[in-house]
Amino acid sequence: MDAVLFGIRTLGALFLIALLAGESAVASGPEAWPPPMDPVLTAAWEKGLALEKSESFAESSKQYELLARALPTSATIRWRLSRNYWRLGERLPTDDKEGRMEWFRVSERWADEALRADPECGECVLWKVASLGRIATTGGVIEAAGSASEVARLIDYGIALRPSHADNERNVTLANLYYAGAAFYRVVPDWFWLGLVIGVRGDNERALEYIRNAIEISGARIDYQVELGAVLLCIGHDDGDERRLAEGQRVLEQAVALADFQSTDRYDREHAHVLMAEPDRACGYSRDGWIDLSEAAR
Repeated sequence: MDAVLFGIRTLGALFLIALLAGESAVASGPEAWPPPMDPVLTAAWEKGLALEKSESFAESSKQYELLARALPTSATIRWRLSRNYWRLGERLPTDDKEGRMEWFRVSERWADEALRADPECGECVLWKVASLGRIATTGGVIEAAGSASEVARLIDYGIALRPSHADNERNVTLANLYYAGAAFYRVVPDWFWLGLVIGVRGDNERALEYIRNAIEISGARIDYQVELGAVLLCIGHDDGDERRLAEGQRVLEQAVALADFQSTDRYDREHAHVLMAEPDRACGYSRDGWIDLSEAAR
């Protein structure tokens, strides 16, 4: 098997983090700006935030860029710009690769600026990972294989920072990082040679720990519960562990009964039904598409 081709088949699909915060512009409570500002900057902040919540991301970004120029050390404004530009790219059709790549590159640049302003900003890490993820899925083989070890490092680093930002109780940066980490370490196979080739390998037990931590923070998220079910089924199938298989089925049954919060919840509910019917596919589950790991291993 060509290791690079494997990279795009698995690593490209595992970047499901690109779907995890699509609804965070809505259902958010009021947010105060930390540093004192003059009235003009305060007005730009309030206008930018209102536009972001109404999903007018391009107009919101114009206000945030005014603030970024006035506040050159503000990581907060920069990760919000990264998120806005990522969302603009996500809105384009998947076949518009050039257009999507342009926005995701801009998102990455703002995430980089945010991390230069504050290297210990967990929210900045999250949007750096998100931009890299969509650059990988949009750009193809080299982008996916080349960024895998960096994404793994950033996920673990972001979690260690314990970021405190939350748009609301169901959209919490730390929980999203745990969720991303769980999917990452579940989908990447635990193959020794893979670690040598791309610098990272799978770890189902770490994935299980991460998704349980995410659910402890935001237990009502359907996507988190589906990920927990997938991890349990994956471990159960690989290890022949009937207890884990049964637990995974119970988790998925509970997940489909949860109330909708995000527009993507209906898709996660559909995925849960597929996983319950075909638990042997759990290790290759991704919100971007199902991966046949047995075929990829040939």
